[in-house]
Amino acid sequence: MKIRSTSDEFGIFIEDLDLRTIPDTDFPALRSAIIQSGVGVIRDQLLTPADLVSFAERFGKVEYGVRGEFQHPDNPDVYVISNIVEDGKPLGNPNDGFAWHTDLSFLEHPTAFTFLYAVETPTSGGNTEFASAALAYDRLPAARKAELDGMLVCHSYKRLHTTRKNARALTEEELRRMPDVIHPMVRTHPDTGRRALYLGPNTSVPIGMTDEAGLALMDELMEFTVDPAYRYVHVWKPGDLVVWDNRTMVHRATEYDKINERRLMHRTTVKGERPV
Repeated sequence: MKIRSTSDEFGIFIEDLDLRTIPDTDFPALRSAIIQSGVGVIRDQLLTPADLVSFAERFGKVEYGVRGEFQHPDNPDVYVISNIVEDGKPLGNPNDGFAWHTDLSFLEHPTAFTFLYAVETPTSGGNTEFASAALAYDRLPAARKAELDGMLVCHSYKRLHTTRKNARALTEEELRRMPDVIHPMVRTHPDTGRRALYLGPNTSVPIGMTDEAGLALMDELMEFTVDPAYRYVHVWKPGDLVVWDNRTMVHRATEYDKINERRLMHRTTVKGERPV
Protein backbone atom coordinates (compact mmCIF):
# COMPACT_ATOMS: atom_id res chain seq x y z
CA MET A 1 0.00 0.00 0.00
CA LYS A 2 1.42 3.36 -1.10
CA ILE A 3 0.04 6.75 -0.05
CA ARG A 4 0.63 10.09 -1.78
CA SER A 5 -1.04 13.48 -1.42
CA THR A 6 -3.71 14.85 -3.75
CA SER A 7 -2.97 18.44 -2.67
CA ASP A 8 -0.95 20.45 -0.16
CA GLU A 9 -3.88 20.75 2.26
CA PHE A 10 -5.85 17.48 2.34
CA GLY A 11 -6.63 14.28 0.47
CA ILE A 12 -4.55 11.23 -0.43
CA PHE A 13 -4.23 8.63 -3.19
CA ILE A 14 -3.93 5.09 -1.84
CA GLU A 15 -2.27 2.81 -4.40
CA ASP A 16 -1.30 -0.83 -4.89
CA LEU A 17 -4.25 -2.06 -2.86
CA ASP A 18 -7.11 -4.51 -3.47
CA LEU A 19 -9.80 -3.69 -0.93
CA ARG A 20 -11.26 -7.19 -1.20
CA THR A 21 -8.11 -8.69 0.31
CA ILE A 22 -6.66 -5.98 2.57
CA PRO A 23 -5.30 -7.74 5.68
CA ASP A 24 -6.35 -6.78 9.18
CA THR A 25 -2.79 -5.69 9.93
CA ASP A 26 -2.94 -2.98 7.24
CA PHE A 27 -6.43 -1.68 7.96
CA PRO A 28 -5.65 0.57 10.98
CA ALA A 29 -3.06 2.50 8.93
CA LEU A 30 -5.54 2.89 6.06
CA ARG A 31 -8.31 4.16 8.34
CA SER A 32 -5.95 6.55 10.14
CA ALA A 33 -4.62 7.95 6.85
CA ILE A 34 -8.16 8.68 5.62
CA ILE A 35 -9.11 10.39 8.89
CA GLN A 36 -5.96 12.51 8.93
CA SER A 37 -6.31 13.56 5.27
CA GLY A 38 -10.11 13.81 5.08
CA VAL A 39 -10.41 12.14 1.67
CA GLY A 40 -8.91 8.89 0.37
CA VAL A 41 -8.92 7.96 -3.34
CA ILE A 42 -8.46 4.26 -4.17
CA ARG A 43 -8.43 3.48 -7.90
CA ASP A 44 -8.69 0.30 -9.97
CA GLN A 45 -11.09 -1.60 -7.71
CA LEU A 46 -13.55 -4.33 -8.75
CA LEU A 47 -16.25 -4.15 -6.08
CA THR A 48 -19.64 -5.81 -6.01
CA PRO A 49 -22.27 -4.18 -3.78
CA ALA A 50 -21.47 -6.83 -1.18
CA ASP A 51 -17.74 -6.01 -1.40
CA LEU A 52 -18.47 -2.30 -0.90
CA VAL A 53 -20.59 -2.95 2.18
CA SER A 54 -18.08 -5.43 3.57
CA PHE A 55 -15.30 -2.85 3.34
CA ALA A 56 -17.47 -0.10 4.87
CA GLU A 57 -18.39 -2.34 7.80
CA ARG A 58 -14.74 -2.35 8.86
CA PHE A 59 -15.17 1.38 9.63
CA GLY A 60 -18.36 1.01 11.67
CA LYS A 61 -22.11 0.45 11.47
CA VAL A 62 -23.48 0.83 7.94
CA GLU A 63 -26.52 3.11 7.67
CA TYR A 64 -29.67 2.38 5.71
CA GLY A 65 -30.45 5.08 3.15
CA VAL A 66 -33.17 7.62 3.76
CA ARG A 67 -35.00 7.13 0.45
CA GLY A 68 -35.71 3.44 0.02
CA GLU A 69 -36.69 3.56 -3.65
CA PHE A 70 -33.06 4.08 -4.67
CA GLN A 71 -31.53 1.14 -2.80
CA HIS A 72 -29.62 -1.47 -4.82
CA PRO A 73 -31.89 -4.47 -5.57
CA ASP A 74 -29.20 -6.94 -4.48
CA ASN A 75 -28.11 -5.08 -1.35
CA PRO A 76 -30.30 -2.49 0.41
CA ASP A 77 -27.26 -1.06 2.22
CA VAL A 78 -26.07 0.36 -1.11
CA TYR A 79 -27.68 3.58 -2.35
CA VAL A 80 -27.64 4.05 -6.13
CA ILE A 81 -26.95 7.41 -7.79
CA SER A 82 -27.63 7.28 -11.53
CA ASN A 83 -29.38 8.88 -14.48
CA ILE A 84 -29.83 5.51 -16.23
CA VAL A 85 -33.37 4.30 -16.90
CA GLU A 86 -34.01 0.65 -17.81
CA ASP A 87 -37.44 -0.68 -18.79
CA GLY A 88 -38.91 2.65 -17.76
CA LYS A 89 -37.49 2.47 -14.23
CA PRO A 90 -34.68 4.67 -12.89
CA LEU A 91 -31.72 2.68 -11.56
CA GLY A 92 -30.99 5.38 -9.00
CA ASN A 93 -31.37 8.99 -7.97
CA PRO A 94 -30.13 11.29 -10.77
CA ASN A 95 -30.28 14.52 -8.77
CA ASP A 96 -28.46 13.83 -5.53
CA GLY A 97 -25.63 15.88 -4.09
CA PHE A 98 -25.24 18.86 -6.44
CA ALA A 99 -25.10 21.45 -3.64
CA TRP A 100 -22.33 21.70 -1.06
CA HIS A 101 -23.13 19.61 2.03
CA THR A 102 -21.98 17.02 4.52
CA ASP A 103 -23.81 13.71 4.40
CA LEU A 104 -26.90 13.11 6.52
CA SER A 105 -26.27 15.97 8.94
CA PHE A 106 -30.00 15.91 9.71
CA LEU A 107 -29.57 12.67 11.72
CA GLU A 108 -29.00 12.65 15.48
CA HIS A 109 -25.93 10.51 14.82
CA PRO A 110 -24.92 11.73 11.36
CA THR A 111 -22.64 10.01 8.88
CA ALA A 112 -19.00 9.56 9.77
CA PHE A 113 -17.65 8.00 6.56
CA THR A 114 -19.01 7.91 3.02
CA PHE A 115 -17.89 5.35 0.41
CA LEU A 116 -18.65 6.25 -3.21
CA TYR A 117 -17.78 3.77 -5.95
CA ALA A 118 -17.87 4.47 -9.70
CA VAL A 119 -19.41 1.79 -11.93
CA GLU A 120 -20.02 3.96 -15.02
CA THR A 121 -18.81 7.53 -15.52
CA PRO A 122 -19.55 10.21 -18.13
CA THR A 123 -16.84 11.33 -20.55
CA SER A 124 -16.89 14.77 -18.94
CA GLY A 125 -18.47 16.34 -15.85
CA GLY A 126 -19.99 14.41 -12.99
CA ASN A 127 -16.94 15.16 -10.85
CA THR A 128 -16.99 15.41 -7.05
CA GLU A 129 -15.49 18.46 -5.36
CA PHE A 130 -14.22 18.45 -1.78
CA ALA A 131 -13.33 21.16 0.73
CA SER A 132 -12.10 20.89 4.30
CA ALA A 133 -14.29 22.41 7.01
CA ALA A 134 -11.42 21.80 9.47
CA LEU A 135 -9.05 23.84 7.33
CA ALA A 136 -11.74 26.53 7.06
CA TYR A 137 -12.02 26.72 10.84
CA ASP A 138 -8.24 26.98 11.12
CA ARG A 139 -8.29 29.89 8.65
CA LEU A 140 -10.86 31.93 10.61
CA PRO A 141 -9.71 34.89 12.72
CA ALA A 142 -9.74 34.25 16.47
CA ALA A 143 -12.64 36.64 17.00
CA ARG A 144 -14.75 34.82 14.41
CA LYS A 145 -13.97 31.47 16.04
CA ALA A 146 -15.08 32.84 19.40
CA GLU A 147 -18.34 34.04 17.84
CA LEU A 148 -19.12 30.62 16.33
CA ASP A 149 -17.95 28.39 19.18
CA GLY A 150 -20.98 27.31 21.18
CA MET A 151 -23.48 28.28 18.45
CA LEU A 152 -26.16 25.64 17.74
CA VAL A 153 -27.78 24.90 14.38
CA CYS A 154 -31.07 23.20 13.46
CA HIS A 155 -30.67 20.59 10.68
CA SER A 156 -33.99 19.62 9.10
CA TYR A 157 -34.53 16.83 6.56
CA LYS A 158 -38.16 17.90 6.14
CA ARG A 159 -37.06 21.41 5.20
CA LEU A 160 -34.36 20.12 2.87
CA HIS A 161 -36.86 17.87 1.09
CA THR A 162 -39.16 20.80 0.31
CA THR A 163 -36.39 22.35 -1.82
CA ARG A 164 -36.16 19.33 -4.15
CA LYS A 165 -37.90 19.77 -7.48
CA ASN A 166 -40.60 17.22 -8.32
CA ALA A 167 -39.82 15.16 -5.22
CA ARG A 168 -42.58 12.91 -3.92
CA ALA A 169 -44.11 13.72 -0.56
CA LEU A 170 -42.43 12.14 2.44
CA THR A 171 -44.26 9.29 4.10
CA GLU A 172 -45.27 9.42 7.75
CA GLU A 173 -42.64 6.77 8.48
CA GLU A 174 -39.92 8.85 6.80
CA LEU A 175 -40.96 11.94 8.74
CA ARG A 176 -40.94 9.94 11.97
CA ARG A 177 -37.42 8.68 11.28
CA MET A 178 -36.14 12.15 10.33
CA PRO A 179 -37.10 14.70 13.02
CA ASP A 180 -35.25 18.01 13.18
CA VAL A 181 -32.00 17.82 15.15
CA ILE A 182 -29.70 20.35 16.81
CA HIS A 183 -25.93 20.17 16.23
CA PRO A 184 -23.06 22.51 17.15
CA MET A 185 -21.75 24.94 14.54
CA VAL A 186 -18.22 23.86 15.44
CA ARG A 187 -17.56 20.20 16.21
CA THR A 188 -14.54 18.33 17.58
CA HIS A 189 -13.27 15.24 15.77
CA PRO A 190 -13.39 12.24 18.15
CA ASP A 191 -10.15 10.70 16.85
CA THR A 192 -7.93 13.71 16.22
CA GLY A 193 -9.39 16.42 18.47
CA ARG A 194 -9.34 18.77 15.47
CA ARG A 195 -12.12 21.36 15.32
CA ALA A 196 -14.18 21.98 12.19
CA LEU A 197 -17.18 23.94 11.02
CA TYR A 198 -20.16 21.60 10.77
CA LEU A 199 -22.14 22.78 7.78
CA GLY A 200 -25.22 20.97 6.53
CA PRO A 201 -27.25 21.72 3.41
CA ASN A 202 -28.37 25.28 2.70
CA THR A 203 -31.55 24.83 4.75
CA SER A 204 -29.82 24.64 8.16
CA VAL A 205 -30.50 27.62 10.45
CA PRO A 206 -28.66 28.64 13.66
CA ILE A 207 -30.80 28.65 16.80
CA GLY A 208 -31.93 32.12 17.84
CA MET A 209 -31.56 33.68 14.39
CA THR A 210 -34.22 34.55 11.86
CA ASP A 211 -34.33 32.40 8.75
CA GLU A 212 -32.99 35.26 6.65
CA ALA A 213 -30.06 36.05 8.94
CA GLY A 214 -29.33 32.41 9.73
CA LEU A 215 -29.28 31.25 6.12
CA ALA A 216 -27.12 34.24 5.19
CA LEU A 217 -24.60 33.25 7.86
CA MET A 218 -24.55 29.62 6.73
CA ASP A 219 -24.07 30.70 3.12
CA GLU A 220 -21.22 32.98 4.14
CA LEU A 221 -19.45 30.22 6.05
CA MET A 222 -19.93 27.69 3.26
CA GLU A 223 -18.60 30.13 0.66
CA PHE A 224 -15.55 30.71 2.85
CA THR A 225 -15.04 26.96 3.31
CA VAL A 226 -15.28 26.06 -0.39
CA ASP A 227 -12.93 28.77 -1.67
CA PRO A 228 -11.64 27.37 -5.00
CA ALA A 229 -8.07 27.82 -3.74
CA TYR A 230 -8.76 25.12 -1.12
CA ARG A 231 -10.55 22.39 -3.08
CA TYR A 232 -9.79 18.92 -4.38
CA VAL A 233 -11.75 18.00 -7.54
CA HIS A 234 -12.03 14.28 -8.20
CA VAL A 235 -12.45 13.32 -11.86
CA TRP A 236 -13.97 9.87 -11.80
CA LYS A 237 -12.96 6.74 -13.67
CA PRO A 238 -14.77 3.40 -13.44
CA GLY A 239 -13.32 1.41 -10.55
CA ASP A 240 -12.60 4.45 -8.38
CA LEU A 241 -13.58 4.31 -4.74
CA VAL A 242 -13.45 7.56 -2.78
CA VAL A 243 -13.83 7.49 1.01
CA TRP A 244 -14.25 10.69 3.00
CA ASP A 245 -14.73 11.74 6.60
CA ASN A 246 -17.85 13.88 6.96
CA ARG A 247 -16.68 15.14 10.36
CA THR A 248 -14.20 17.42 8.56
CA MET A 249 -15.24 17.53 4.88
CA VAL A 250 -17.95 19.05 2.69
CA HIS A 251 -18.51 18.02 -0.92
CA ARG A 252 -20.72 18.34 -3.98
CA ALA A 253 -21.23 16.69 -7.38
CA THR A 254 -20.82 18.67 -10.59
CA GLU A 255 -23.28 18.58 -13.48
CA TYR A 256 -22.92 16.49 -16.62
CA ASP A 257 -24.93 15.74 -19.78
CA LYS A 258 -27.67 13.58 -18.29
CA ILE A 259 -29.39 13.16 -21.65
CA ASN A 260 -26.48 11.68 -23.62
CA GLU A 261 -24.14 10.36 -20.93
CA ARG A 262 -24.43 7.55 -18.38
CA ARG A 263 -23.41 7.73 -14.73
CA LEU A 264 -23.80 4.91 -12.23
CA MET A 265 -22.44 5.23 -8.69
CA HIS A 266 -22.83 3.01 -5.64
CA ARG A 267 -22.72 4.62 -2.21
CA THR A 268 -22.78 3.38 1.32
CA THR A 269 -22.28 5.28 4.56
CA VAL A 270 -21.21 4.52 8.11
CA LYS A 271 -22.97 5.96 11.15
CA GLY A 272 -21.05 8.41 13.32
CA GLU A 273 -21.33 9.78 16.83
CA ARG A 274 -23.43 12.71 17.96
CA PRO A 275 -21.42 15.86 17.15
CA VAL A 276 -19.88 17.67 20.15
